[in-house]
Amino acid sequence: DSKHQVIDDTDIEAKANAGMAKDKQKQTSKKEYVSFKLYIGEKGPKKEHKEKKKNKKKEEKKKKSKKKKLTKKELKEQEKEKSKITQEGIKRVEELEKKLQTSKIKVNKAGREVKDIKPKKKKQILIGGVSLTDKMMFMDNLSTMMTAGLALAPAIKTLVKETKNKKLANILEHFYELVENGQLLSVGMKRHPKVFPEMIIATVEVGENTGMLADTLGHLAEILKAQKRLRSKVISALMYPSIVLIAVVVVSLFLALFVFPQMVVIFEGSNVNLPFILVAVQFLNETIRAYGWFILAGLIGVVVLVRYFFTLKKPRLWLHTVILKMPVAGNIIKELSITRFAGNLNVLLSAGLAIVESLRIVAKTVNNDRYRKVVLEMSSELEKGVSLHESMAARPDLFPSITIQLCQVGETTGALE
Repeated sequence: DSKHQVIDDTDIEAKANAGMAKDKQKQTSKKEYVSFKLYIGEKGPKKEHKEKKKNKKKEEKKKKSKKKKLTKKELKEQEKEKSKITQEGIKRVEELEKKLQTSKIKVNKAGREVKDIKPKKKKQILIGGVSLTDKMMFMDNLSTMMTAGLALAPAIKTLVKETKNKKLANILEHFYELVENGQLLSVGMKRHPKVFPEMIIATVEVGENTGMLADTLGHLAEILKAQKRLRSKVISALMYPSIVLIAVVVVSLFLALFVFPQMVVIFEGSNVNLPFILVAVQFLNETIRAYGWFILAGLIGVVVLVRYFFTLKKPRLWLHTVILKMPVAGNIIKELSITRFAGNLNVLLSAGLAIVESLRIVAKTVNNDRYRKVVLEMSSELEKGVSLHESMAARPDLFPSITIQLCQVGETTGALE
């Protein structure tokens, strides 16, 4: 009996434990089912998303109904406010773009920051320009200081203090600001094309690229000195004939206006026939006294028309070719043009520039249009493989034989400059 009771107790405990385990499983399954039902049911996220959509639609409908209820005046006011806001925004964007453009940082080859500086416009009135002597002194002094070991920016700063020409001092001050901010000297010269011609700018640019700026400036100073010497010789040669011509004009006017009228009165009083010269002078005096202002206005108009006519390309080329064929003035202009052509070509070739590009730059420095056209034609011929002395020999009326022979020797020996 005791054995049967023990077995029964163990069976009862086992059954009780099994029942408890089943109850726990049922509770867990119920919890999972409830959670799943809550996820899908009324309080789930899908339902909440649907409710949000409905609320948004309701709010949009309310806004539309409010817009419909607004009057025309209120709508116009709203449009005006919107337009003001847009205009203010556009202005603000433009200001920001300007600031961005001004604050853009440029970098040169050396890696320094470069700022684009414009020349300062001072209110003082500057009379006159920059003479050849001023440019020559600037090049010579700058070359001397750089060869002595002074840097470019402080050298220009010292020249600003020493130059007496105010216009050149302002230009040099602009150069100093540009060089101090990392830009090249040739960039500053390009801002003043009326003072520095293209030949000087190109030569300085080549000197900067090759690292021989001091030597290049010294060579340019020598060329400008030679030009000044030539100009002084021409002026001294033309001084005497011009003085004689002015004296002849003044004396003839004095005789025609004051002396000849009194002689006409004397001849008329003595009943003598007047000579032809006195009759012509009397006629000129009477016409000038009667129609003097009209004649002056006509002369001014003719001069203006003639000057405008000869500013055109074809008439100016014709005039320059005619001047070259004149006996005295033609020879002087030929010598001046050939001297300038040879000197400028020497500067550019010795600086290391190619001959074709040098000829194109030299063509812009020659004053005579006939020589300018011929030099450009020569540059195009040299591109095709023709030598310089051959293209010059094809134009014997513009280049003398000695110039052609010297160019031929320079090309054969390789020392054309």
